[in-house]
Amino acid sequence: MEFTELADYPLRAGTLIEWVPVTGRSSAWRRDDRPLSHLHEEHCVRSGGSSGGESSWLGTIFEIPLPFDEAAVRTTLRRWMTRHDAFRTTAAADAAAPDRFVRYTCPAEDLRVAARRVGHLRTGTRVYQHLTDFFGSRLSPTEWPHCLLATVSDTELTGDRTGFLLVFGADHSVMDAYSMMLAISEIQRIYRSVVTATPAELPEVGSYIDFGAHDRAVGAALTETDPAVTVWRRYLRDGQFPAFPLPIAPRAKASPRLHQSGLSSWVLTAEQAEQLQARSRRAGHSVQTAVFAALAATHRILVGSEPLRCAMPVHTRQTAAHVHAMGWYVGLLPLEIDHAGADTLEELLARTSTAIDTAKPLAHHPFPRIAALLGCDQVPRFVVSYVDVRHVPDAAQWQQWNVRPLRSGEESDDEVYFWIARSPGGLAVSARFPSNEVAAANVHRFINTFTAMLSTVTAVGELVDRRTAVTPAAGVS
Repeated sequence: MEFTELADYPLRAGTLIEWVPVTGRSSAWRRDDRPLSHLHEEHCVRSGGSSGGESSWLGTIFEIPLPFDEAAVRTTLRRWMTRHDAFRTTAAADAAAPDRFVRYTCPAEDLRVAARRVGHLRTGTRVYQHLTDFFGSRLSPTEWPHCLLATVSDTELTGDRTGFLLVFGADHSVMDAYSMMLAISEIQRIYRSVVTATPAELPEVGSYIDFGAHDRAVGAALTETDPAVTVWRRYLRDGQFPAFPLPIAPRAKASPRLHQSGLSSWVLTAEQAEQLQARSRRAGHSVQTAVFAALAATHRILVGSEPLRCAMPVHTRQTAAHVHAMGWYVGLLPLEIDHAGADTLEELLARTSTAIDTAKPLAHHPFPRIAALLGCDQVPRFVVSYVDVRHVPDAAQWQQWNVRPLRSGEESDDEVYFWIARSPGGLAVSARFPSNEVAAANVHRFINTFTAMLSTVTAVGELVDRRTAVTPAAGVS
């Protein structure tokens, strides 16, 4: 499962329709006393409180292998969006409190989905340009709707495939990585149910709005002396998040906050991932532990004996009600893996497992609240995410449906993100990083070394010799 920008998806010409949630009347929106989660409110604050601020969106594009029916699409999307209260809530600045936001919600019965016909676009490039503008100019944490959709029909699909494309983008305030992938099955099943008049068989879902209130209560209980705050205080040396361990600044001074570059590649096939899982289990560990151990070993080869330090996002879907709910259920871990002296795979796996297990309880303590207690306004600079989405409903069909999770372009001159995902197709890594030759060289070098390391661990159960001579990193004299 590669996580890329829309530009990397092979779009074709076709008839494009925008699908936009609307409310039947202005009075549908009601003040809701349930507060936003700490993460949701921080996102609103960083956006500047308007659509012109700092924002980002996530989404997915996939084929629906059934004939296009406009009325059926409208019914499908309304059923899907009314099923999740994340799509019926919004935030507005609190006039009585700076940097605070209040919630408004809309009853499910007042939500509709309007079709706005763009027409037939003659090239895939024009489809791409329209969609990126549609999502990029409209999505915001403080301007509802926070999720927009589009269909592209009358396309020339390859082979004997029939159907149409559906793509959606959502502001991060109402969607996380798991939500993106859960949405695929739900939309497919509801559409099939509508056109065939059969049950959709969807699980019950909980309230994202209630989750926000719970998160707020957890944060309110934190104090400056809480153990979680103490751990983060030690981790954020000088108030800064750890940076990517190799140089990423350009040799010549460049304009800051350029549109970031990206890469995506498959690291292991499905069969190799199964082999890695079997090897990891025999040692008493998981594939996730093996992946981070390989990252730590890569760090030792390219950087030295200092610990690998990165921010690690993890899901916070701790109740059955929220497992299938749309929303932003994410906590942050301060991961630090001390790999010095761990010369065997078994030793490094044990060190890595301990590091992850030690940090994992911190996911339930909202980091924005901890940051406020510490007086820290910094954002993560080196982030590594690992997800296993093989058991998401209908994941086995993703290759047939040409699924691709999407992210918007970002601007930053110091952030490096790795997304490592295990799916039915194997193990893939995607990344974004500053757009300059030094960052490109060193991020590619790190990922190439990581790929070689993980392949060796998978095949023979050993680490690449840490004494292997390596050329200096770009930008290092």
